[in-house]
Amino acid sequence: MREIVSLLRGLIDLSGIRLKGVRQRLLEEHESGPRPPSYHVLSERLRGRGLRNNPWLIYAIIAAVAPAQDQEALNEQVQKHLSDNRAAPTTTQPQEQRGSTPGTHAVPAERELLETLRRNQSLDKKVKLLEARLARRDKEVQSLKEQLAKASRQPAAPPPEGRPATERKASTGTAADGHTTPGNAASATGSASGPSPADASAVADALRAMPHLRTVTGTALRDAFDSVLDGPRTGRFDPATLGKAEKSFLGSRATLTLLRAWGFQPGDESDALIAGQDVTLKFTAGTTWTVTPGQIGRVCLLVSADDHASTFSLGVLRIGPEHVSRAANRDFKRTLSVAGRQAITWILRDTPLPENTLLHLPEQLRAQIFATEPGRGSAARTHTLFGLVQGRIISRATVATVAMTSDYPRRIRDAQRELRRSGIVVLGGRESALARGLGLPAPSGEEWISQRLTRLRPHQGDVPHILLAGEPWTVAGPDDPVEEIPSPFTP
Repeated sequence: MREIVSLLRGLIDLSGIRLKGVRQRLLEEHESGPRPPSYHVLSERLRGRGLRNNPWLIYAIIAAVAPAQDQEALNEQVQKHLSDNRAAPTTTQPQEQRGSTPGTHAVPAERELLETLRRNQSLDKKVKLLEARLARRDKEVQSLKEQLAKASRQPAAPPPEGRPATERKASTGTAADGHTTPGNAASATGSASGPSPADASAVADALRAMPHLRTVTGTALRDAFDSVLDGPRTGRFDPATLGKAEKSFLGSRATLTLLRAWGFQPGDESDALIAGQDVTLKFTAGTTWTVTPGQIGRVCLLVSADDHASTFSLGVLRIGPEHVSRAANRDFKRTLSVAGRQAITWILRDTPLPENTLLHLPEQLRAQIFATEPGRGSAARTHTLFGLVQGRIISRATVATVAMTSDYPRRIRDAQRELRRSGIVVLGGRESALARGLGLPAPSGEEWISQRLTRLRPHQGDVPHILLAGEPWTVAGPDDPVEEIPSPFTP
């Protein structure tokens, strides 16, 4: 087993990962398989003690620390060593019996020679691993050079008919929603690389021409966040509570939801076909995007969303080698550099994202809503939500997360009946006209808003009010008495 031990320790040394980090990767990647050993036991196994009886651990360590391209060859090498070790007792026993005393496998000189051979073999394997890694890097650099050469050969787009090229290049303008148009995108972002290529500009123009782009995009991103948080089952509302795999899934979910909402067809080798261009969509909930070698030279839609800040942005960029960082991770992915972010043609920038109501409530209110005293269930939590959170839109996802049940409409109806006695109305999309009449934000679709009302009195003057059962009612102040809403609740 010494060859295998030397192989594993060499891989760990080359990866630069400490033993605790190796164990953490084993825990993350083998949740459904055999449980990785403790730190102490793992250290013992890497000294060869008990490793023969745990071959799965050998392959697991290779999968955790070795480059993906080398894993198949390393696994074959381990299988050969394991086969040799199983055959060793029958093939070496006669020689050991002839050349050593009982309990001794080799004389000191022979033992020293074996140790030297093993060390040389280990060094030879390390050299081969380094040579393979350098060969991959050389191949990657060559690929980037070819892509750069290909991009530099692309002809510039001709200026529009009847308009000089110099005028087109120097033009500045502002879109209807207050964001820069392709002509002034470079100056607005501070890019030194000039205007975007014609194909990227065509993609940006196609998106700007979409009706209700802000609303459609914001709603799709809100749905993606809510879907991955899965509030009705988990009660979660904060993206910071998502695990590593869930955060990765959030990117895939956002991509699918956005493309479905926009209605673009998938491309032959890309996420979507927009304005005749193959476009890759990249999403991040952070501050930058990761780029694979194959995405350099492609037109990419760059989407970012921050649920804590309730904002999202949408831009387009043909990513060139000058737009990514020099350093790459073990998967050869790079991040978009400062120069890359400055070169983005922004379509929407820091646009309001539909609010995650629970995330932005004060901690004290959330504690009251999710209180778990005996006897409190989904109905009580829903009543507390509408009783405490008044005057602001509450979405279906928020109610379902608090109720933690798929039957949240029933909980809302119960809350409407119960809170009416305390003078609180819960208005849905069908009662949006009443909300506007009271001067409140109007709910639409599967949205609701609650508010305590009081009968309109002469001293209140000309304030927004509605008629309920033939009487004028208005928004109650802190000093107004609690009055039961008329039943049945009819305008």
